[in-house]
Amino acid sequence: MIDTVWTGLVAITDTRYAMLAQLAGQWLVEERPAPVPIGENSGYEDKAMYVVANREGLACYCGRTAPRRMLTRGAAATRLHQHVSRTRSKKDEWAEYWVIPLSSATPDHVVSDLERTVAARLGIPLVHRARIPRRRT
Repeated sequence: MIDTVWTGLVAITDTRYAMLAQLAGQWLVEERPAPVPIGENSGYEDKAMYVVANREGLACYCGRTAPRRMLTRGAAATRLHQHVSRTRSKKDEWAEYWVIPLSSATPDHVVSDLERTVAARLGIPLVHRARIPRRRT
C-alpha cells in the first residue's frame, strides 16, 4: 500500500489563525492563537475545529470533533489521537495543531459549514486521498 503524503499549501500563522477563528462568529468560545504539539492536550473543548500543520509548518489537514460522550480531555486532542494511532503517515508527518474551540451548543450543520469554509480558505480538500492499494502485475 502507498501511504498518503500530508503536504500542505500555506503556513499557519497567528494572523491566519485569527482570521479562521473569526469565521466561527458567535460560536467561538475563545481564540487559542498558539499551536499544540501532536500528542499534547489542547485544553478543554467539547466541540471544535482543528487545523493540522506538518513538519514544515504548513496546513495539511483540517477536521472537526463530534464527541458522542463526555471527555476527560479536549475533543481535538482526542480526535487527533485517533487519527495518528490509525495512520502511520499522519504520525510521522503531523507536527502540531491549532484549535478553534466552539460552544457546545453549536449546531452540527454550523460545524460542518465551518469545516468546509476553513478547508477552502486553506486550500485543503475535505475528501482526503485514501490509502491506495498497489496494482498487482
